[in-house]
Amino acid sequence: MKKIGLIALACAFILCACGNDEPDDPAQVPRTQDGNGKVFLEKGKLVDATINYSQAQLIDALNHYEWVQEYAFYYDNKTASGKTKIPGLPIKMHTNATIEYDSEIPIVKTRQMTIDGKVITATMRFDPISSTYYPPEKYTVIALDMSQNTGRIVMDRKLPYEVKGYDAASLHARMVWKAVIP
Repeated sequence: MKKIGLIALACAFILCACGNDEPDDPAQVPRTQDGNGKVFLEKGKLVDATINYSQAQLIDALNHYEWVQEYAFYYDNKTASGKTKIPGLPIKMHTNATIEYDSEIPIVKTRQMTIDGKVITATMRFDPISSTYYPPEKYTVIALDMSQNTGRIVMDRKLPYEVKGYDAASLHARMVWKAVIP
C-alpha cells in the first residue's frame, strides 16, 4: 500500500512540474497573429479589422478626424499584455498634420506628422535655440476602420528598449486610437 501511495505522489509531482506553457507575467497571454481581416488587441484578443486600406484612405481619415489614443499594450513574438500605460507614446493626432505627446515641453509635445504608405513619421520641429532633439519616430498603421462619425486605428511602434518579460528583439507597443469629430 505504501508503494502505491509513493508512486501516486511521484506521478503527481511529475505532472505538476511539466507543461508550464503559461507566461511568467499573468498580464501576458499567448499572442495570436494579424491577418484574414483580423488584428489582435490586448491579451491577444482577435477582432475584425480592415488591414487592406490605401494611403489615400489613411490621409483622408487623418485629415477629417482628430484621433485620441484609447489605450496601448506591449507585445512580442510570443505574448501580448493587457492594457497598460506606456510612456513616450503619442496621445493625439490632429487634422493639421501634427501628433501630440504627453509632455510639458512645447518643442517635444507637438511634432510634424508625415505619411508614407502605412507608415506615420513624427518629426520634431527644428528650434535653433533649443538643445532638445528627438529623432523621428515611425509608427505602422496596422488597421484602419471607418464608419459614419466613428473610426478606429490600430498602430504599432517597434520599441528601442527592454521591458522585463518580453523579447527585446521583437518588442512592440500597439496603440488603439478612436476618431473624434473636430
